[in-house]
Amino acid sequence: MPRPVPVRGVIEGFYGAPWSHEARLHMIEFIGAHDMNAYVYAPKDDEKHRARWRDRYDVQEAARFAELAAASARCGVRFGFALSPGLDVGYADPADREALTGKLQPLLDLGVDWFVLALDDIPPRAGLAGDQADLATWLLDALRKREPGVRLTFVPTEYVGTRPSPYLHELDAGLPDDLDVMWTGPTVCSPRITAEDARGWRAALGGRPLLLWDNYPVNDGAMSRELHLGPYRGRAPDITDVVDGVLCNPMIEAHASKIPVAVAAEFLRAPDRFDERAAWERAIDEVGGSRAPALGTLARACAWGPLLAPEELDARALLDTLVVEMDGPGWQAPVSAMRDELTALRTAGAAWRDAPDDPLAVEVRRWTTKAALEADAGLAALRLLQQVRPVAATRADDGDGCAAAPDADLALVHVFALLFAWTTVRDASPEVVLGPRFSFHPAVVQLPDGRAAVDVRLALCEDASVIDQLCRLALDHYAHWTTLVPEPVRVMTAEREATVAADGRFNLDHGAVVVLVRSGPLVTRLAGEDAPPFPDARLS
Repeated sequence: MPRPVPVRGVIEGFYGAPWSHEARLHMIEFIGAHDMNAYVYAPKDDEKHRARWRDRYDVQEAARFAELAAASARCGVRFGFALSPGLDVGYADPADREALTGKLQPLLDLGVDWFVLALDDIPPRAGLAGDQADLATWLLDALRKREPGVRLTFVPTEYVGTRPSPYLHELDAGLPDDLDVMWTGPTVCSPRITAEDARGWRAALGGRPLLLWDNYPVNDGAMSRELHLGPYRGRAPDITDVVDGVLCNPMIEAHASKIPVAVAAEFLRAPDRFDERAAWERAIDEVGGSRAPALGTLARACAWGPLLAPEELDARALLDTLVVEMDGPGWQAPVSAMRDELTALRTAGAAWRDAPDDPLAVEVRRWTTKAALEADAGLAALRLLQQVRPVAATRADDGDGCAAAPDADLALVHVFALLFAWTTVRDASPEVVLGPRFSFHPAVVQLPDGRAAVDVRLALCEDASVIDQLCRLALDHYAHWTTLVPEPVRVMTAEREATVAADGRFNLDHGAVVVLVRSGPLVTRLAGEDAPPFPDARLS
């Protein structure tokens, strides 16, 4: 049975605007309540963390670190502090070494006993690994002279892959045996990670303690247009027997990050009992509160990301069903199902109308705004699909009904409505909702000889928008309909064909039910519906 991961938590390690102090306090409390036990401060764009790493934090900044450390202790969370000097550090320079210990001493004075030396995202060069190993060895020794219980974690320059490389070989020869080493999996944002992957990397570094820097749900850099609200997934349960810790790198949007973080917490503490969908729904309910239905709709639309392919979106499943059914009589049910999902998405942002300053509302507003535009285009596509099919509506009380074949003038109006709505969303801001039109992820991988390369297949995702596919589907069916010879509408019950007047009206025998509506080769099956999915001027 896979064990709970010993170290499980969050590393605030993204590029972009760092979280606010309040957001950090909220996250520490949140992960503590979810049985996570680690938080690491490592925001790349805190200049004093990376670009100006030698500069000391001022009194106010130091006070905030003291508050974070105290909050972590109250919540049962170990507080870690990272420093990223790799851009310009002189590895053997006495002044820089003094600057390192001087920067960390105030944290030691606060009782912080976990530090991360992050030397990632810098240019490679010959001899780099040896220089880094020397620095890490010296720093661990210097820190333990001040506090014997200090733990030091090392983030190498090569942090992806599953096999040895010359850099890793040199690093392994020089690092202390009890130094934790971080790794992001087979690639930067790894869709899948197996125990075998972890064993390969751990072996390349001499079996040292291994922490997975798990780049999900992070959305920095090229991914900033994405909101990764999908579930934490793709990690084999037995990976927990190989790694000593997993730290999720969250999104710039701290409060929205709580959804995938909560799902990760369930997996990491009980991988053998993990139910991905149930955990995701619980997280949405908790984070959304009274607005959970709207948040759930947005989460389903924004679930695509490094761990979930666009083909796995819930809306894509609805679309796939619709594609099949549009070629037969059963199109109304899948149109109605997609209509319901898009209608909910169109109005998702309104759930926070009475709380516009709610932190979660502020974070997701870009995506709820874009979602409304995507939904408008999708609903226009569904209306056009209805216009190129025969429809009928009945009154149960007296058997009166009305049926109609497609109408060229009305269909033309709906074509232009679709084209305008689709153009609007294509010209709008680039936030990804219901799958990407074009996007890429930083899919750096190891080649068989250990060199780094980009996996282009994994990096690029294009033409995967559910809305674009739905719009094309509607226009294709319209184009096909224009090639057909117009034919009058016919109404069939289970017993006979009803007589349809020139204006489309008909009357059924008592108890009779419309089964099919036909216009030439176009057929619509009615399965108890009193009316088509959308109000239709043809039936007025």
